[in-house]
Amino acid sequence: MRAPKSSSISFIPFWPEVKQYRFSFLRDDLLSALAVALMTIPQSIAYSLLAGLPPTAGLFSAIFGTIFTASFGSSKILVSGPSTGTAILIQTSIADVLYTYFENVKGAEQEALVLLILMQIVLIVGLLQIGAAFFNVSKLLQFVGRPVVLGYFAGITIAIAVTQLFSLTGIVVPPNDDPIFYQAIRFVTHLPEWSWPTFGVGGICLLFFVVVRHYFKNWPHALMTLIVGVILARIANEFFSVSLVRTLGDLQLPENPFPEISFPWFSLKIVNKIFPEAVAIALLSILEVFSVSRSFSAKVGQQVKINQDVFGLGIGNFFLSFITGAMPSSGSVTRTALNFRLHAKSRFSAIFSGMMAALIIFFCWPFVKYVPLAALAALLIATVHTLMDWDEIKLIFRATKEDALVFVFTFFACLLFSLDVAFFVGILMSIAIYLKRSAVPHLVEYAFNSKGRLVIVNLSEEVHRKVRIIGIGGELYFAAADVFQTTLQSVADDPHVQAIVLRLNNVHHMDASMCIAILRLYETLKASHRYLVISGLTEEVWHVFHRTGLVKEMGFDNFYFTDESNPQFSTWKAALHAQELILSEKHSYVK
Repeated sequence: MRAPKSSSISFIPFWPEVKQYRFSFLRDDLLSALAVALMTIPQSIAYSLLAGLPPTAGLFSAIFGTIFTASFGSSKILVSGPSTGTAILIQTSIADVLYTYFENVKGAEQEALVLLILMQIVLIVGLLQIGAAFFNVSKLLQFVGRPVVLGYFAGITIAIAVTQLFSLTGIVVPPNDDPIFYQAIRFVTHLPEWSWPTFGVGGICLLFFVVVRHYFKNWPHALMTLIVGVILARIANEFFSVSLVRTLGDLQLPENPFPEISFPWFSLKIVNKIFPEAVAIALLSILEVFSVSRSFSAKVGQQVKINQDVFGLGIGNFFLSFITGAMPSSGSVTRTALNFRLHAKSRFSAIFSGMMAALIIFFCWPFVKYVPLAALAALLIATVHTLMDWDEIKLIFRATKEDALVFVFTFFACLLFSLDVAFFVGILMSIAIYLKRSAVPHLVEYAFNSKGRLVIVNLSEEVHRKVRIIGIGGELYFAAADVFQTTLQSVADDPHVQAIVLRLNNVHHMDASMCIAILRLYETLKASHRYLVISGLTEEVWHVFHRTGLVKEMGFDNFYFTDESNPQFSTWKAALHAQELILSEKHSYVK
């Protein structure tokens, strides 16, 4: 039975909901949207700073990314925008490009270059995601195992905690692109430079956020935490008559939060440098959207259409690439969870939240400059644990040693290398383990019992059968060719063997390397006047054998198709044919 094909991409997936929308839905959608918008604004500003970008970068992503992804995706509950993972990856990617290729660019010129690099990254991310949606990205996701994702998120958790400790304690260190392990060492060595007023504001905000979130889950605890932080910072700075507690106003905020629309500056020179980072960001945001959408869509009884969700994400990021200084959009666990808890009825809740966030920012922008950096750091540190799924991590360590190894390897790669490199290292290791497992074909020897039924016998057992029936299972491709050829050659070396029957009932794919291995086995047997017969042929394998000339070389009579109603019948006929060939060979010798 074939797996069902993925449905085609719709350019107006929202239209069925528009026709079925009821006025009774509006209240729940608006209330959910308001709560999500109030959570979105402080989170987006924090993610912007985490990415080393102006505060508007995350806000643009939260507003426009949410609206476009909700409009062109499939999920009724998904809320997109900036995320922790993409923010930290953006920061390390841009820093890596700057320090590797543009080390001498400083000041205003560097700030302009950062925005140009960011626009190209977001453009490539959007185009990759749109293309991935049309090429059925769900097939690609099966090669990125959960141990890789969880190990990567565990590494990101440590990375965020380490980088935000500088802002939480008021330690000012020049930015760099060193791995997280070295940044942790730098924090420890600079610890005597900490500012206790800054740490006091950050520590109180952290404690306040944890308490409010625990007892009042649906309150805008992030916004309340920033308000507390503003009050404490003002008191501290007024008390000491000097700005000891740094705020967003110290970062030269733009005068207004209006987006600047411009065509993305495209340079092949820079594209070649940022393309691996863009691929990592695109894949990471796809994985985040897939994980969030699948989890919450199941809770509301909606079928996941991952390709449609990725298409909506790609459309959002493609549009964001035309907004100067906008971060890429991804899936948000915390905002989607809030949207779900408040019983949002449709995708319009996410769309309304983007619009409300824009209105709130428009009217409240003058107050943003008073937000202390320590409060934003506390907000990130308090929420970063949502990236970790402890139940799944425990399951991984209980499952197999290979899964645990991939998790640990990916985690430590995040600490010792740049995050984009670590992500691909984890994927490559996961694929390598998969190839190692699948490269060993499942070989079983059969024999007919007294009742004429196939039974399994020990392949290494000392037997003297003239006809040996060898069953093969698994994917037969180049990596399995050597093991296949070595095992079958040991059977062929038995002087008592006059014919070998290959039973391929469980094989549906075959490549050129395996065809060559079978051809070599046939030639070895033929040289000593012995025979090779193949049974259990599927239609797919038959076409491969026919195109490669294997059927012409071995003869059509030596191939037997599988019969699904009686799987053993083709092997019985093949074994009978092998016996006839042996008898005919004996008669020819007698004559």
